[in-house]
Amino acid sequence: MTDQQRLQKATRNMFFFTGGEFIGTIGAQIYLFGISFFVLTLTGSASSFALTILCSMVPRIILAPIAGHVLDRLPRKQVVIVSHALMTVMMLSVFFYTMFFGLNLPVIYITAALLAAFSTFAGLGLTASISNFVDEARIQRAISLTQSSTSLAAILGPVLGGLMYGFLSIEAFFLIHALAYATALICEINIDFSLYKRQSTDDPGQKDEPLIASLKAGASYVKEHRVLLPIMLVALWVNFFFMGSVVGLPYITIEVLGATSDQFGLIEAMFGVGTLVLSIYISTRKDFKKPIRTMRFGMLSIGLLFAMLALPLIIPMGSPGFIIFYMILGFAFGGTMMIINTPILVLMQKTTPEHYRGRVFGLLEMVASGISPIGLVLFGFLYDVASPSLIILITAVLLAAVTVIGLRPSKVDDEVAADEILEENAVATQAQ
Repeated sequence: MTDQQRLQKATRNMFFFTGGEFIGTIGAQIYLFGISFFVLTLTGSASSFALTILCSMVPRIILAPIAGHVLDRLPRKQVVIVSHALMTVMMLSVFFYTMFFGLNLPVIYITAALLAAFSTFAGLGLTASISNFVDEARIQRAISLTQSSTSLAAILGPVLGGLMYGFLSIEAFFLIHALAYATALICEINIDFSLYKRQSTDDPGQKDEPLIASLKAGASYVKEHRVLLPIMLVALWVNFFFMGSVVGLPYITIEVLGATSDQFGLIEAMFGVGTLVLSIYISTRKDFKKPIRTMRFGMLSIGLLFAMLALPLIIPMGSPGFIIFYMILGFAFGGTMMIINTPILVLMQKTTPEHYRGRVFGLLEMVASGISPIGLVLFGFLYDVASPSLIILITAVLLAAVTVIGLRPSKVDDEVAADEILEENAVATQAQ
């Protein structure tokens, strides 16, 4: 196969990858909207709704490292296809079960847990394989386009779900979800996962390595890596402190400032719009020349934006004023998260060897998912007992401090990152 043919096939891979992610995400968002309303209508209980979310979170936290181990041992395309096929079959099974026997809470909880389990394997498998089916020069574009499509789906999904909920039964939401997964499955079947796959340099005996030993090896690799460890630690703390805005923004806008649910919906929508706009922009530009500096700038910007959440609490703005202010802030938050996430993912793709990539991404998923419930519980408690503006300002300072200390130039810089990329490319070339 010539280089030109490989580039054409990489473009085709990117089309199916982005399309599959968009369709799968919009189906999931429509389903999430429908099932959320159904649970709240059926029970009238916030705790029942929270339990549904918990069933979607816990399997990811537990299974992410195991999925990473499996993805480094088995062909990733097979894992992704089997996972999505199981998700499709499961949603069809729930559809038929509901048609004949009706829907109840245990079925919803079990479905949420199984979907989370299967999607962990499918999502990590796709993420860990991007550099295998897209040429290195377009890894950043592939990541940005995927985030663009999922952001658009996240915006459109609730809108479509709201329109459909009024005149379709809950069974229709299961069927739509199943059809979306089936379409995503067809897209993934058409992706060549080995187009740019580099020859692994690991010991063949590692394929039979026990699970615990394999996970320890992956953790040791991250611990000794000059770039991945500091980035992962900073990302952990940023994700933890960011939960302060996830809890604080609805509390401040609705409970403290008296915004309506529609107004809060507009504010939340701007997060998705900001993510969409910036991801499209990043997909059209060249790779970040200084990814560490870009991440550092993005994380410091998040700290500043976080501090600005307290401004309407300090300076009265009136109803239209604080809504517009928070909409602009939401747009900036969404865009800035793209400035942070894209360089992180591109660096991880380029610096992580093939035989460690599943475990590294699995570890990142476990860390990010595991810290979120802790942050949600802690900040939920703090907002009930302390001044919201004080919590926001202290958290903003801590966010900035974590970034300055964790990503200080003496610890990690762009020259170190460039050396790691060159080293990984040299190792891969020798293996080939």
